[in-house]
Amino acid sequence: MKILLIDPPFKLFTGFVNFYFPMGLGSLAAVLRKEGHRVTILEVDALKKGIDVDFSEEYKRLELYRQGLNNNQHWVWKEIRKILEDFKPELVGITAMTPKFGSALKTAEVVKSYNPKLPVTIGGPHPTLLPEQSLKSKNIDIAIRGEGERTIMELVKAIEDNINLEKIKGISFKENGKIIHNLPREPIENLDEIPFPARDLLMNFPNYTSEDMGAIMASRGCPFNCTYCCHLWGKRVRFRSPENVIQEIKEVKQKYGTRQFEFKDDTFTVNRKWVVELCDLLISEKVNVNWGCTTRANLLDEKLAKKMQKAGCNIVRIGIETGSERILKEIKKGVTFEQMKMAAKTLNKIGMFWSGYFMIGLPTETEEDILKTYKFMKELNPYYAGLGVYNPFPGTELFNQGVEMGLLNANVTLEHFFKTNPKDYFFINPNRRTLNIPKERFNELLNFMMDVFHQHNTQLENILRRGLARKKVYLGDPNLLLSDFRKALKWLLKV
Repeated sequence: MKILLIDPPFKLFTGFVNFYFPMGLGSLAAVLRKEGHRVTILEVDALKKGIDVDFSEEYKRLELYRQGLNNNQHWVWKEIRKILEDFKPELVGITAMTPKFGSALKTAEVVKSYNPKLPVTIGGPHPTLLPEQSLKSKNIDIAIRGEGERTIMELVKAIEDNINLEKIKGISFKENGKIIHNLPREPIENLDEIPFPARDLLMNFPNYTSEDMGAIMASRGCPFNCTYCCHLWGKRVRFRSPENVIQEIKEVKQKYGTRQFEFKDDTFTVNRKWVVELCDLLISEKVNVNWGCTTRANLLDEKLAKKMQKAGCNIVRIGIETGSERILKEIKKGVTFEQMKMAAKTLNKIGMFWSGYFMIGLPTETEEDILKTYKFMKELNPYYAGLGVYNPFPGTELFNQGVEMGLLNANVTLEHFFKTNPKDYFFINPNRRTLNIPKERFNELLNFMMDVFHQHNTQLENILRRGLARKKVYLGDPNLLLSDFRKALKWLLKV
């Protein structure tokens, strides 16, 4: 069967840089190819790569996304139609994260306008959490919930053989106007059984850098209870073997010249023994690559950090979230300020480039809480400080609390995703994002925070530290040096 897997457009409309290839679709493509199917991956954002890394005006720029979504004459929809006509797929799969769910709906509309009888499936975080809502679209036939590798293999075979879908675990579908939810799919216990993502099946290959090919996932699951996060992979963490991970790294390095990898695991150092084994293999086998990861402050100490650094780790990302003790307890982060300070001190001491990520706009936050976050960022002094405005997602404890507080609406219509800025999707009144801070004052605080975080990040010392952390990458792929220089210049000048 000819199958087209689509990651719908989002950053393309705004001009923001889009990092890495779509790993989920790559994994599905790999298992489908192994079964003998002809598969192509279309990441629409890769049709035209953006370079802007300054997200200080993200809210305004997302209005461009909303406008493009509602413009039937936009070139991107015509290009998707042309690709469909050229490839002539027999099945289309679309991945959908909540912020770009409207784009997934529009992409499905384009597919059905090309061929109304062409089966359209949707998968990813949003249909996993809200399959009923996804299938309210007349242009979507089947929703894949959760882990998709085994599910999509069975689904394609059933479609080929014209077999009823009722026994396929992990899907929801429409039959005679009724939405049917099949039993959930059991998680894949041995992740080593899944073939490496099929990076070679990506369209628009020249628009990807060697670093874009370096996204890698070594585990699935997260055992923690942060109220702003949902557990798409479950709370039990499953790991690939260190040997299997090393094999993928070597293969990607050999094929694409990748020197900088990024582990996309929810919490990379959750299993210390596993991390040490992986690092020892990277060192003993002289793999000679750099890599970054995301973890928690309470799961990193100096001994482990030095081991990771010796094995090539040059970037560590840590979610700090807030400088308010009250907010920290409310979001159930499970980390203390002392642990955060110790992690920051350790990373700064050993010279490891690290990013601290912070969040404002939480439902009960006060002006005092926001200013505490600013002061705590300056105290920790990360080489890069990321700042985001809280965006509520269904399936999280904090979302449910927002509904109870009267801030959020859990039952929005499909049309809402076309009319609304993604940052406002579930707010009953976008002008009332928190209980305690009026809109005008919140915007003033947001502008202040964006400015001071930008000033921190553009200090010469921090820029040079990032460049030094990536020196091996630049030596391996000089084009990345030019690309980073262009992004940095645009970011510094804010033009």
